[in-house]
Amino acid sequence: MENIIKVTNLTKRFKEFVAVDGISFEVKKGEIFAFLGPNGAGKSTTIKMLTTLLRPTSGEILVNGFNPETHQGDVRKSFGIVFQDPSLDDDLTAMENMQLHAAMYAVPKSSEKSRIKNLLELVELWDRVNDLVKTFSGGMKRRLEIARGLLHHRRHLLLRRRGLQGEMVPGPGRNKAGRFPIHG
Repeated sequence: MENIIKVTNLTKRFKEFVAVDGISFEVKKGEIFAFLGPNGAGKSTTIKMLTTLLRPTSGEILVNGFNPETHQGDVRKSFGIVFQDPSLDDDLTAMENMQLHAAMYAVPKSSEKSRIKNLLELVELWDRVNDLVKTFSGGMKRRLEIARGLLHHRRHLLLRRRGLQGEMVPGPGRNKAGRFPIHG
């Protein structure tokens, strides 16, 4: 199976401080990959290098076959991101938030409405499409952010902490809210 992310001997130094020290990992297509570690372990620095916001000191990165240092545009087009901190506009509806994101990322008008509907159904928010986001629970807001991160058909979705709340498969005695399947 093809690698969608490949990191080899990645290092980032800030003068004498080593933020990332020679890490290597691969993420295969279709794989769910968790990047875990204590505060100060270099997770955010690594994400910044993967997403073209920071240049590595040494090592190699390939995202969807592209080097973030030399093909920034191609790398940026290949992923969506859900940030750790909320980034929705609470004074807009779910639909308006999705439409704003669609406009910012040039989602074709011909597919925008159906794409939004499909994603909001996927995250079980279609029945709240016209409600202001400020009326949503924290979990509903997170699900809307995930739908927004998938809106522009990216091959990778980066979730910063607390990205998916709950479990993907309901367990006995557990509430179904917040659990939904992600397919291809």
